[in-house]
Amino acid sequence: MKFWLLSIVSGFLLIGLALALWLNQELLFSFSEDAADDAVATKVDRHHEEKAEPVSVAKEEVVEAKKKTNAAADGLSRYYANLHGEMDGKGPKIRNNIVYLPDPEGDLEKILEARRLITRPLRRNWTGNTDNHPFRLGETLYQKLSEYAQENDLEMIWWLNRDFLVKDAFRINENIITTSYQVGKAIEGHFENGLSIYFCYQQRAIVLIENSIPYLAKECMLLPKGSN
Repeated sequence: MKFWLLSIVSGFLLIGLALALWLNQELLFSFSEDAADDAVATKVDRHHEEKAEPVSVAKEEVVEAKKKTNAAADGLSRYYANLHGEMDGKGPKIRNNIVYLPDPEGDLEKILEARRLITRPLRRNWTGNTDNHPFRLGETLYQKLSEYAQENDLEMIWWLNRDFLVKDAFRINENIITTSYQVGKAIEGHFENGLSIYFCYQQRAIVLIENSIPYLAKECMLLPKGSN
C-alpha cells in the first residue's frame, strides 16, 4: 500500500515539474527572441552610424575647402582694393592666372617727382643685397615684388593693368634690381608693346611700365644697366 502511495505522489511531482518546465520554456524563448531583436537593432544602428559618419566628414571637408578658397579670393580682392580703390566693390577679374586690374590712374611723372623731393637718393650703381626671393603658388608677382622692394626701402610702381598669379612656385636668388628685371622680362609677352623696367635711384623706386614716358628716360635708369 505504501508503495502505491509513493508512486502516486512521485507521479504528481513529475507532472508538476513537466508543467513548470513547459511554462518556463515559453518564457525563455520570449526572452531569447527579445535579446536577438535588440542585438539586430543594435547592429543596424551601428551600421547606419558608420555609413553616415564619412558623409558628414566629407561635407565638412568640402565646406572647409570652400571657406579656404573664398578666404584666399577675399584676401586678394582686399589687397587690390587697397591699391586701386574699391574696384566697383567686385574685386579684380581673374582668368587663366591673369589678374585684370583697372588702368593705372594719376600722373606718373608727378608721383615720381614728389618722391624725389622727399626721399634720400641712392647711388646710380646701387643694387642692394643678394637674397633669396621665393614666389609661391597662389601669390601674385606684383604682391611679392612689392614686398621685396619694401624690404629694401624701395617703392614698386606697377604701372600695368594686369598682374599674374604664380602657377608654379619658383625663386630668384638675386638682388631686388635683378629680380625685378627678370620678372618683368618673363611677363612682357603678355603686353602688346612689351615692357620697360626702370630703376629710379633718386626716387627709390622700381617702375614696370608698358608705354614709357620721357621723364623715365631722363631721370631713371632703364634695365638692364647700360641700356640707356
